[in-house]
Amino acid sequence: MSKSFEERMKELEEGYNNMSDSISPDKIIESVEKTKKKSRWKRIYTTGGGVLAAGIAALLIMSQTSVAPGGDNVENNEQPMEESQQDDEVPAFTEERAVQVMNAYEESFVSLIDEANQNNQKINSYQSIDEVKQHFINVMSDELATWMTGSYFREEDDGVYVIPKDGPTWFQEDQSFELEEVSEEHFKIVQERNNELLGHREMIYHATYREEQWILDDIETNVLDEQTNENPESEGQENIMDTSETVLSMLASQDMGSLSSLVHPEKGVLFSPYVNIDKEDARVFEQEEVEQFFETDQVYEWGVYDGRGDTIEQTPSEYYEEFIFDRDFQNADEILVDDIEQRGNMSSNMKDVFPDSTVVEYHIEASGESGGMDWASLHLVFEQDTEGSWKLVAVVHDQWTI
Repeated sequence: MSKSFEERMKELEEGYNNMSDSISPDKIIESVEKTKKKSRWKRIYTTGGGVLAAGIAALLIMSQTSVAPGGDNVENNEQPMEESQQDDEVPAFTEERAVQVMNAYEESFVSLIDEANQNNQKINSYQSIDEVKQHFINVMSDELATWMTGSYFREEDDGVYVIPKDGPTWFQEDQSFELEEVSEEHFKIVQERNNELLGHREMIYHATYREEQWILDDIETNVLDEQTNENPESEGQENIMDTSETVLSMLASQDMGSLSSLVHPEKGVLFSPYVNIDKEDARVFEQEEVEQFFETDQVYEWGVYDGRGDTIEQTPSEYYEEFIFDRDFQNADEILVDDIEQRGNMSSNMKDVFPDSTVVEYHIEASGESGGMDWASLHLVFEQDTEGSWKLVAVVHDQWTI
């Protein structure tokens, strides 16, 4: 008696289940075909069984390899979604992570100082200020990297050198600190410091999550001494001196790209060859123009030569050589903050033009070889922006005049 269709299919399933995983659907069909009889009905049964067996085999093989119809891998489709969701999550900012961020910040600076100490203050691993800045951007914000390079490094014809001065105030891992959450991607690392060198201060380090990593974004300092409360101007002068030293260093190294970030965003920066500012003739550069200061050969009118009356017509590079950094103002004999002295025959009107400003003067004394006429001063004029940050609004030159 011939077997029913259902019985044959059951035998096929049992036979397949007993086969090794390496047997392909073609082998299954070939095996089935060998058993078919010449009977028409048996051929129908066998043909139907072969097709169904092939379908079962294909489904079982696809289930073993996690392949869905259409060739897509189910596991691979699900895995990227899970990874994408994980990538969107901001890693928790713990005390351990805070220490890692602060140590990376310090190491990025100290490694260059150690290198410079072995090479007469020269950095051999980087050839330009921009390269040094990119080194810092790995662990800190662009703004902080700009301040770091401008404050502690200068670029000369043969490379980059360290400016000898006191370093930043470092985070102390062995001292207590607190974490304050501003947002999921912004935390404050607050540490109180009290010693003879620093005085009594509260250091606030801002850590932010950018481009899938935690970095140091900004640094604040609050002076806690009672003495400072009696003289609140002292902290303001200290902060503006930090900014002024940074600007001076950028001018010395001709790093106008970084300097542009410290120019007042609304007023730009005014350039005057003398302390009596001619508001109509003085040249004002916006931030974008400052960034391209040395890239243009355009001739500008910068004012009028004292005692001669003819117009000062120069490219920015020529003006820089004669009326900005004609002396080594980084080694000034005297530095004054908002203590404007009339040194020559010309009176200053800087406070009239910029009544809300603070002026930092870098003065080079006369050598005595020219009857006291070869002195020079560079005045950096600052105003606070809407956020309370000091921004450069004028660069004013001063020298002996007729």
